[in-house]
Amino acid sequence: MRKIFYLLMSLILLSSCDDSFKDDRSYQSARIVAVKLNNVLYNIAQNDMNEAKVVLPAGTNLKDVKTEILVSNGTVVTPENNVNRDLTKPIDVSIYGQDGQSSVWKLIVQSPPSLTSLTVAGLPIAKDKIFFGKTSIIVQIPVGTDITKLAVSYEFKNGTLNNYVNGTEKDYTFNLPSKAPFSLEVLGADGVTIYKYDVVFTSEKVGPAKINSMVINGDTTSEIIIVDADKNIIQPVVPYLTNFSDATVVINAAFGNTVDPNFKGTNVNTLLGFKVKATGTDGIEREFTVKNPIIKMNPILEKSHAEFGFAANAGSSAGFTNGNVVIAFHQLAASTATFGINGYDLSGNYLNGLATGSLFDGGAVTGIRKIATDDNGNILGVQLGAGASATTTLSIVRWNSITDTAPTKYITYSQSGLGLAVAARSAGINISGSLNGNATITVPIASNNAVLVWKVTSGVLNPTPTKQAFPYTGTANYYSVQPDDTGFVGASTGTAYSGINLLSSSFAESFKITSGSATTDCKTIVYKGRKYIAYVSLIGGKHVFRLVDYTTPSVAALESPILEVTGAAVSNANNTTDADFAVINGKLHVLYYGTNDKLAVYKLEQ
Repeated sequence: MRKIFYLLMSLILLSSCDDSFKDDRSYQSARIVAVKLNNVLYNIAQNDMNEAKVVLPAGTNLKDVKTEILVSNGTVVTPENNVNRDLTKPIDVSIYGQDGQSSVWKLIVQSPPSLTSLTVAGLPIAKDKIFFGKTSIIVQIPVGTDITKLAVSYEFKNGTLNNYVNGTEKDYTFNLPSKAPFSLEVLGADGVTIYKYDVVFTSEKVGPAKINSMVINGDTTSEIIIVDADKNIIQPVVPYLTNFSDATVVINAAFGNTVDPNFKGTNVNTLLGFKVKATGTDGIEREFTVKNPIIKMNPILEKSHAEFGFAANAGSSAGFTNGNVVIAFHQLAASTATFGINGYDLSGNYLNGLATGSLFDGGAVTGIRKIATDDNGNILGVQLGAGASATTTLSIVRWNSITDTAPTKYITYSQSGLGLAVAARSAGINISGSLNGNATITVPIASNNAVLVWKVTSGVLNPTPTKQAFPYTGTANYYSVQPDDTGFVGASTGTAYSGINLLSSSFAESFKITSGSATTDCKTIVYKGRKYIAYVSLIGGKHVFRLVDYTTPSVAALESPILEVTGAAVSNANNTTDADFAVINGKLHVLYYGTNDKLAVYKLEQ
């Protein structure tokens, strides 16, 4: 009896709770979302009012097409799927939805007419003089041709003439806006749609669409580089640096061309490149791929290695300091042992040599080859250390400015003191921040992947460096690691890798350019919310000055410089180069230096 009681109670409870188990969700109505035509998938252009339309390229055969109709939330009842059928006319499609509802849709597959032949009685016209576009037919004819009585015959695939009889004489003159060109009407294969084409006979030069210039953030391009004529890939050349990531772009097409009115020229991230369509006087619409803008300008200072009077391979490093320039060299004329670090103004005029005291000489051990400057114009020079013993004390010398008469040994170290397995020969030196506040200093070890990193906090140096490992062995005598706001940027020359690579704070590599661009120094800056790298590569025996926006880091960003200047052939035995940034009088400047070549300074902003 007790078992029967529990069974009855369970049935009562289940009965009373039955409504709570009901699924009140309703299915969405079934609809056609795509079709496969001859095994090619086409999404539906529109599917409201129980109509599904697909527009195929002009002249596509619609009379014998393998058809598969794809439905969401339901199934196709009729017609049978995956069979060949005539689609020149709309077909009815019955579908049954998962909601239990049946509906009838109209599938419309269209292919605009394609002009297959145009002839003019008594006037031979070559095929390459006939230009058929989406809404126009333009025919180039000899100068002086009478177009007031032309007997023209047209043949179309997927279309028949609607308002014209072939061979009828007609006046094809026009004079906009008072007299428009003759509008030829062609009835589509569906027997319903009318396609209209403006017919123009002209002796003026007819050609494909062309973009003559652009205006990017108010700056008119000085040139449009044709990167690939066959693929319509172009690159705009601009005179100054602006915010290329959020740009206003105006397209100036060639005379008689029209730019796609749907092109949105505001808030364009031109660094990623963009696409724009334009229709030429030939009536054909072409899509252009526009690469990132590239800056082309004249330097405000350009002075050659010879004009400085440096001996071969002697000038090896340069930087900004308080609106001036400093260059490190270890020998002037080949017959003299003069060495030092000189200061110059932005016109290239010599200002003074930095005081040396007895802190360094022109030799390989305590001589200085590489320097770096901080945000406040402080200057650090690292002794080379070539030939130094394990116990030789090497120094990084500090000047507070080019007029500092009492430089100091800011940092000292030795191979044994650092616990290095190799000689403590320096490969370079870099700084980010300010020695008066917070800064990071790096010195890589030549021909080794060890990198020394010192920290400065509130103007106080921690004299004990951390040791990091550059991700590649086989580095050359010169290379550098520039600290940035999130980690480091490597500028490397070596047997395993040569180029620019991005590193985390723990020296894990994230992105890099393709190896082959030998470089030994770089500088980074965060400016107006954007992050830039400047560096000099030695490619094919020529120095290449590069500026990169890497705010959004990627391989594509690193390999798409926004400034690239290639110099003349030069010999640079040590591959020593340098680059630096400075904001001078409120404008961003960039410096490039290549040994045996030249120093160049560019004012990047107008």
